[in-house]
Amino acid sequence: MKPFLPNLLSDQRVVDKQTTPIGRARVFVLAMSCLVMTASVGYSEEQPHELPKPFHKTTPPLFQEWKFDQSALSELPEGFTKAVGEPSGKGEWSVKEDPSAPSRPHLVEQRLQCAEDWCYEILIAEGAVAEYVDLSVQIKLNLGTPSGKAGLAYGVQDNKNFYAAVVEPSTNEVVVYVVKNGAPTELGRESLIPRSAEWHFLRIQRNTIISKEITEISFDNHLVLSVADQSFKKGQLGIVAIGDGSFSFDNLRAMELQSNRPLSRPSAY
Repeated sequence: MKPFLPNLLSDQRVVDKQTTPIGRARVFVLAMSCLVMTASVGYSEEQPHELPKPFHKTTPPLFQEWKFDQSALSELPEGFTKAVGEPSGKGEWSVKEDPSAPSRPHLVEQRLQCAEDWCYEILIAEGAVAEYVDLSVQIKLNLGTPSGKAGLAYGVQDNKNFYAAVVEPSTNEVVVYVVKNGAPTELGRESLIPRSAEWHFLRIQRNTIISKEITEISFDNHLVLSVADQSFKKGQLGIVAIGDGSFSFDNLRAMELQSNRPLSRPSAY
């Protein structure tokens, strides 16, 4: 269909009127109207174009749980890597079967022996990275643990830089360390009165209040210690064993917490 466009200059009346400013303005408006009509008619004959769909890059909140029940016995648990400090001790993370495990039948065990005063091994959950986190694990303090301590690792940068919140059975205390370049600095220590049970519950909640980093440590559902440190921000998560001892772990859980910082990610719950 050929759009209708009148020949404005062939109309003598238009020619006569266009000699005045008002006449020229009217001619211009009429010409533009015809051009718009022509463009509209021409576009209507084409196929409609679908607008591109918007692309939103989103990252789901961190909410994970590891029960170790799908991992092979006597192997490193699936989805984890180990990091060893220097000097390293003799030990290995391995999946075991235990009818007393909170989520039967499997758990993960570490039996570590140290030739030095300070050695440790970390079991790091692959893909679990957070700055503000609610991290917990159920822990069994096995017999034959003379000087060892074990618990949660968070803010892990590498095998020599991380935080550790651990239980020390020989003194019945919870201790929090910041480890820099493999050397520990104690951030806090508090006495415990453990329940008469095989399994215990260790939990840390790291958040920020008015630009101050706060980590609260709970043992068997009681808040026992609070520390503040800003050495490391976002990091990997896992469990850690330090010194001579034997420990079992089950039901490791991580939930990302909401912070009051601008553009922070939403809470995992």
